[in-house]
Amino acid sequence: MGEETYPARRKARKHAVEVLYSAQARDEAPETVLRDTADRLGWATHGWFPFAREIVAGVADELEGVDELIASSSSNWPIDRMPRTDLAILRVGVWELEHETAPSSVVISEAVHIANELSTERSGAFINGVLGKIAAARG
Repeated sequence: MGEETYPARRKARKHAVEVLYSAQARDEAPETVLRDTADRLGWATHGWFPFAREIVAGVADELEGVDELIASSSSNWPIDRMPRTDLAILRVGVWELEHETAPSSVVISEAVHIANELSTERSGAFINGVLGKIAAARG
């Protein structure tokens, strides 16, 4: 990945997490939150926006399956008890792992980076464990 592509994809992932978090908190459709936020903040003019839109739409379309994978890989933490930020990060990571948009190690590393930036001190290790288990099961 080129130097310019990597930060753009990281921004896309981070903004997708923010949109998914907001959608869950507001009980709105993720695509609606993305559209409204993009309009308000001018996101559509940025190079990272198409990937963010792809992630948000993908997670929204496959939410049930994504959440099933998270739940089955996180036996000690039911989804309804997970912090919303961590759940949004996991949803992005699982969707990416399932669609192989990047190597598993990159997807997991990016998710941990976002967790360290947006969530609690322990979130990175938790997210690493859940996504690592899912990636290992995929082979």
